[in-house]
Amino acid sequence: MIRINNLTNYLHAINHRPTFLTVLRTLLLLLIFCTCGLAHHQLKAQDGLFPVFDIRSRLMGGTGLNAGGIDALWTNPAGLAKAEDKVAAGATVEQRFGLSELNTATIGATYGTGLGGFGLQLGSFGFDAYRENRVGLSYGRQLTDKFSIGADFAGFATNTEGYASTFDVTFGLGMQLEIVPEFHVAARIFSPFRAERLPDEYLPQLLALGFSYRPSDKIIINVEAHQDTDHPLRIRAGIEYLPADELSIRMGVATESSELSFGLGYQIIEGLDLSAGAVYHEVLGVWPGIGVRFK
Repeated sequence: MIRINNLTNYLHAINHRPTFLTVLRTLLLLLIFCTCGLAHHQLKAQDGLFPVFDIRSRLMGGTGLNAGGIDALWTNPAGLAKAEDKVAAGATVEQRFGLSELNTATIGATYGTGLGGFGLQLGSFGFDAYRENRVGLSYGRQLTDKFSIGADFAGFATNTEGYASTFDVTFGLGMQLEIVPEFHVAARIFSPFRAERLPDEYLPQLLALGFSYRPSDKIIINVEAHQDTDHPLRIRAGIEYLPADELSIRMGVATESSELSFGLGYQIIEGLDLSAGAVYHEVLGVWPGIGVRFK
């Protein structure tokens, strides 16, 4: 996968906006208690299409292990067991750090049946000289009223100008458990076996654990730990607040490297939602994104 630290020339051109950062920090520190890792500012490598989030999860700090239906398509296949709608779809476009060369686009759909929920994922990252494409299939099923499991299979195609193209396949597993109606826990493992895609270069691996606390129908609080074998442990936290039936306010934070996110979701018409917002990296700048969801 392409690494951010290989694009040094692009990153030096990004502007910083400390005023915006200060405002977001103030809001998030009032709502999220586990942000102890924010002092670390090392620039760590990040892969293009891994991990991938829908716009809702992205604006909630990259959390979503306990999401359900279309919101779980990119975060935890076990959540597809809650795909009550026969068909749902979503799409997200991001411009990482304001660079057109780092555009990411994803589109996906879920289909709910009496035997569980199925999902289809398509993603693309990069530019003409370097392009990553991802295709995935996923399935989630409810074993009991409170416990769900799921699995997903993903193929990564990498095309680099002047070099041979590669295609690699891996899989993942997930689970979700309702402890009480207000408190849910979940786990996900992606690419559990070390798979070499090029000499001394491997497919990324991920182990994630987290909980979701829902004190009311209008508030969701997520806290998760994500461990990628190539990077330090990341703590992700996010909150979603629904002041009205049509409006969602989302905020999030992630450590290693420190990120803050903020955005809004709005129901345009029944069954169609539009979301927009941005991630702010203290070193690299702004990462805007927009997405739609149809149910």
